[in-house]
Amino acid sequence: MHRSSFAARSCPVTRKHAGLMAFWVFVVGVGCAAIPAFEPEEDGEGAEGASVAVTGGSILFVGNSFTHGNEEPAYSYNKAAVTDTNGTGMGGIPGIFKKLTVQAGLSFDVSVEAASGQSLAWHAANRAAIIGQAKWNTVVFQEQSLMPLPVARGGSPTGFMDAARSLRALVLAKNPAANLFLYETWASPASVGTQGYPSGVAGLQAMQVDLRDAYFKASRELGFAGVARVGEGFLRAVDQGLADPNPADGITPGMFDLWSAQDSRHSSRYGSYLSATVLFARLTQVDPRTLATGAGSAAAELGISATDAVNLHRIAFEVTALAEPPAAVPTRQPVTGATFTGAVTAGTPVRLTGLASLASLTTAEGTFTQLVGATASGITGTNLPSSVGTVPAHANGAATGLGAHDGANNMGTGTFQFGTSFSAKTRFFIVDSTTTATTTGDDVTVTLVDAANQPVGTYSLSLLASDFTPSAAGSASTALATLSYTSGVASLTGNPPGTVPSKLAAVSFSLADLGVSDAASVSGARGLRLSSATLDPNVVGLYVVP
Repeated sequence: MHRSSFAARSCPVTRKHAGLMAFWVFVVGVGCAAIPAFEPEEDGEGAEGASVAVTGGSILFVGNSFTHGNEEPAYSYNKAAVTDTNGTGMGGIPGIFKKLTVQAGLSFDVSVEAASGQSLAWHAANRAAIIGQAKWNTVVFQEQSLMPLPVARGGSPTGFMDAARSLRALVLAKNPAANLFLYETWASPASVGTQGYPSGVAGLQAMQVDLRDAYFKASRELGFAGVARVGEGFLRAVDQGLADPNPADGITPGMFDLWSAQDSRHSSRYGSYLSATVLFARLTQVDPRTLATGAGSAAAELGISATDAVNLHRIAFEVTALAEPPAAVPTRQPVTGATFTGAVTAGTPVRLTGLASLASLTTAEGTFTQLVGATASGITGTNLPSSVGTVPAHANGAATGLGAHDGANNMGTGTFQFGTSFSAKTRFFIVDSTTTATTTGDDVTVTLVDAANQPVGTYSLSLLASDFTPSAAGSASTALATLSYTSGVASLTGNPPGTVPSKLAAVSFSLADLGVSDAASVSGARGLRLSSATLDPNVVGLYVVP
């Protein structure tokens, strides 16, 4: 194991490995305060390469209102100590960052180039003369908050990658030694709704996973020095009961609001302070838990209590100490084939005419027969369950086990227990039912739960309808099976019942797709929670790849 260099308040540190873990090391040096340092994972364990620790020099922050803070007191904070290259008189998150570096005994020349609502592509087209200067030792880029999201969520990941690539080249052409970082933004209560994610914590988790994956993909593939995991800091504060996940219904006593009270999207003073603290920790590699909170500190000047500031410092330390997420692997994939036992009629695809069980699934990884069906509970949808033949007693029963002839309709939310722990080789699957007249698949958010149906960490996955077995509207030839329900809601059974054809599709995914890099860290997980207003799950299950 390679030991990291020590990050001390006045000790310059140049490089060390990424893949950080929390680790206390005390060091005594001439003129250097002894503080905890971060230690990397073993080589190759999630590291994105050499990680830069920046302890001084000229730094430029490029972004929009998620960088300039949007509202007071953050917007104007410490503006006299920051150069606003656009001349608008802002301090913002760069101003807070500057103050934190002064508190830590570091010397930075901080500048900001921020324009409300703008993307990195806009900055590349309109501010190249500012950004492309040799004087910048470090540049931090923040993309417009929706651009990195999947296209189906209103984003433009290709546009994000292209702009990040262009700006990186622009800076390095003038200063090949410059350190370039990406600033990962946050999910918000307002954005999860507008972008089609479920409401509440599940939606925040799913959106943040999409943002995280996009930023780390760009960092790895384009060669950035690293990612400041600001958005994950927001989510961790929610997960730990410090920040209220739904400010619209009032702030729970003892919690704070990370988002602006004006729009539940931009950052509040707490969110801006957390953003700056994560940036401070990631760029300087100085432990933010050593930062002061008393009179004259950034926290005090922003009106943040010492107790809240200490918690925000700890959050910043924890997200900076996280191992880098694993590079995306093709484990989230459509199921391309299936076999069934029971009342099955041959055809392309086969037709389920009565009680029938799922016997095997085929994906790009192979064909698997050792399937385990989950036990469903807590399904909130009120529609009658769908079935061919025997009428299910309730939706939970219809969605339990490997029976493919029945299922829940417009599920809402529900938990699916397996009674076993999971590994990196576990593959989960969802078999979904739609009418033949429509395309297959439904958007659904998946989260990990323990045996008591409580969340395990903040691991989440936002599946899209396009992730399921593809089958066009009006056709069933590529579906896994067809069937005609004889009981359930009238729109699915027809009149008389059994006259509306439906079809089955499925998707498979793994712990890695949920954001889990180490299965041992979720050893208490035993099930999944699914959230979707439109999902009609006939089977939820798992299998294990060799």
